[in-house]
Amino acid sequence: MAQHEFVLFFCVYFYKNRFIFLFPFLFFQTMSCLNNSNDSCLNGGQCVANNCICSTACYIGDRCETYYNTIDIPFSSAMLQDTFVARIVYIIIITLLVVIGLVNNIAGLMTFTRENIRITACGVYLIVFSACTIIVMMLLQLTILTIAEYDTPSFRLWSCYGNPYISLVLGFTGIWISVGIAIERVLIECFDMNLYGTRRHAILVSIGFFIYSAISNLPAIFARKYDLDPSGKLICMYDYNAYPTWEHADTVFSYISVIIPCTAHLICSACIFTTIARRKILIHRNNYPKQRLYQVWLRQLYVHRDFLIPPIFLITCLLPNSIHGHLLVNCAPYSSLEQLRLHIAFLFLLYIPSIFIFVVYIYPNDSYRKEFRQTWFYRILCCCFYRKQKLQKRYQTSLNKSCILSELVDDSHL
Repeated sequence: MAQHEFVLFFCVYFYKNRFIFLFPFLFFQTMSCLNNSNDSCLNGGQCVANNCICSTACYIGDRCETYYNTIDIPFSSAMLQDTFVARIVYIIIITLLVVIGLVNNIAGLMTFTRENIRITACGVYLIVFSACTIIVMMLLQLTILTIAEYDTPSFRLWSCYGNPYISLVLGFTGIWISVGIAIERVLIECFDMNLYGTRRHAILVSIGFFIYSAISNLPAIFARKYDLDPSGKLICMYDYNAYPTWEHADTVFSYISVIIPCTAHLICSACIFTTIARRKILIHRNNYPKQRLYQVWLRQLYVHRDFLIPPIFLITCLLPNSIHGHLLVNCAPYSSLEQLRLHIAFLFLLYIPSIFIFVVYIYPNDSYRKEFRQTWFYRILCCCFYRKQKLQKRYQTSLNKSCILSELVDDSHL
């Protein structure tokens, strides 16, 4: 802002006497820079016509001193930037996802803790996965308070640092555990590892995944701060300009947490289906001597779909946010409401694989589905459904009887 000093003169005549008053004052002219000097502009801005033209739309302010990128805003703060009606919609969506997630994971936890499943390594992984997701669902419900603009000093710290960090750690622990499940299935199907002799290493591997997730998500604590957005609202956001080291660490860990799980799932699925297809060809070579590997391989995609559904869910829900946030869009300015909502939608997608754990792991697997039918949770659902069905049949029967009686009465009158 340029500053200039001026003197204002007032000349007053009073009964042929002239009085002169001098009023010095400072006049502020709205200029970001002077003499087209780029030294006054920050973050690569250019001085044009005494005004700073910022290098990207994400730098704002008279001297391009403030950085605001929608992609760098955490989940709850991003929803807080949307309109009032949109925030109501987000609250409804979160509540529905939390209810669905709790039902799925409670049903899953009861299934995975049954003896036939919990004595296996995959059962241990799935128990940890379900337990982590139940905690994440409870933390997700707490973000409603942030969207509703509930604000106290202690809750502000919790919503910016505690809640997101714990949610990220448990969420990524679940993603890495899904990789552990895929590798465990490869060891069993391709290398004939004992199904019941690997529980101890499954527990150790789960602890290792948790420790790695806790370390890789440290930028969620140390690279965040409360700052004013362009509208003057105080929100929690990443400040990578002030913490470049944490930005590099977050970028590296983000790529690792996406590339390795997706690649591992694809490789494990390919190995499992190839092994099964070769085994089928070997068994039926006398009856079907002209079978081709790719034909049997494709046929097994449906037969053993329980091996295929988890990688499809994971890749579909994990890649869009990474591609959008790290490859396609480098800067999403404050004025871009479409980019904000796309960012929020992709963050919602990250919760889908853990929310629908019943659909991903139990429903496609015949053994897990049989174990689920032995739980009291299933009996309650069946009881409610059976009672409702019984009432409907009783109502239909009484309705049919009344119709028959009315027809008989009409015939008697005739």
